[in-house]
Amino acid sequence: MNDICSDDHLVQLDSLPDDIDTVILAGTDTHGIMRGKRVPRHQLQRLLANGMPMCDVFWVMHIDESDLVARPANHAGYFPTEKNGYPDILARPDAIGRRVPWHPNTVLALVDFFGHDNKQLPIDPRGVLKRVVERTRGLGYEPYLALELEFYVLRETSTSLLTRLPSELHPLSDRPSTYGIAKAAELEPMAGLIRRQALEFGLPIEACNPETGPGQFEITLQYRPALQATDDAALFKTAVKELAAQQGLIATFMAKPRSDWAGNSCHIHLSLRDSAGNPAFFDDTHDHGFSKDMLHFIGGSLSTMAEMSALFGPTINSYHRYTPYSWAATSPTWGIDNRSVGIRAIQESAEGTRIEHRRGGGDTNPYLAAAAVLSGGMHGIAKQVDAPLMFIGDVYASQDRVEQLPSSLAEALQLLSRGAVVRDWLGDDFVDHFVAMKHDECRAHAQAVTDWEIRRYLEAL
Repeated sequence: MNDICSDDHLVQLDSLPDDIDTVILAGTDTHGIMRGKRVPRHQLQRLLANGMPMCDVFWVMHIDESDLVARPANHAGYFPTEKNGYPDILARPDAIGRRVPWHPNTVLALVDFFGHDNKQLPIDPRGVLKRVVERTRGLGYEPYLALELEFYVLRETSTSLLTRLPSELHPLSDRPSTYGIAKAAELEPMAGLIRRQALEFGLPIEACNPETGPGQFEITLQYRPALQATDDAALFKTAVKELAAQQGLIATFMAKPRSDWAGNSCHIHLSLRDSAGNPAFFDDTHDHGFSKDMLHFIGGSLSTMAEMSALFGPTINSYHRYTPYSWAATSPTWGIDNRSVGIRAIQESAEGTRIEHRRGGGDTNPYLAAAAVLSGGMHGIAKQVDAPLMFIGDVYASQDRVEQLPSSLAEALQLLSRGAVVRDWLGDDFVDHFVAMKHDECRAHAQAVTDWEIRRYLEAL
């Protein structure tokens, strides 16, 4: 598949065009939020040489920044703490940035986060994926990905959201119209703006359509090498939120903004190429054209789907999405072109033979979700894990005889914490930090008094 973006948006940071006066240097935190700084061009060369200092406190902030997570007792790995005074780390940018069309005279470059020991932080999500990709290459494969992202656009502002109940949220459109062309025309001022600006930003938009919820969109990104595709997804999420804000709107990738609305997903399509560049998932001598590598990849993915569920559903809210007929993965099952199972196997051509991993929600960090999909599957290839029998039919109607995946963040964190494969591939430092961060999220949720509790109990009791 040929790229649908030119290289006109790319800029070498060591030779900025004359019109550029501002450079954004940024990368994602554990939650997937893009964090960094804007710097004037005359400061850039110094930062390219030495790295950009940033206080490491952002690695322990709650997602709403209401509190900081304390370093757990006996924690052995990297974990920012007030006991060390939250020192600086260094953000080191890629050599190439890209013009940001909705910010005049501005370039953005992604960064990796390093300590002063010149080692990349073991909890940096982009670094986690890079390590998984390199290990995959060491086994003789090049991974390719495409991410499908769903989100809502709301007629809200940061201020209005502070007092809104879920039932009071105002979507961009009051009625859903899945694939509806007439509804798409109504939503085109926003959808068209996102598509055009994203393409100009160098993001390879493949298709756009209204989804099952009111004011909900799905925009798919083109297949690319794994890191490049995941960079695209991380930048796309930030772009959508910025573009919506410029229009006085709110865009959200939250997994389930309202109980009566469809959830937001982040489905990941993945295939491998062997050392000769040939599709590793295709073999026309096997049933359905699925190679042994593909079946082992499916076997590994399914055998690790439970222990990696917290990476696909990283918030309390994520688990409201995992319900029957939500078309989200609720079981470690697979089938051919079946959207009720955990992994949908697709065979369109030799190059188009791939898996679609359906567990991830829109709220996932793309780097961590991609690392989880790839590491689980590569574990299957390395250890020759057999795929279970293919599921035929409606898996949601068979819950009583099919293993179910974790139904809460707390349950998922228990499995992640003791997961041998995820620790082997993503590292103890990363897993321990992630689990500590998300355990604190569970604690904060347990202490919160909700509107549901007030409506249900206050007057009656």
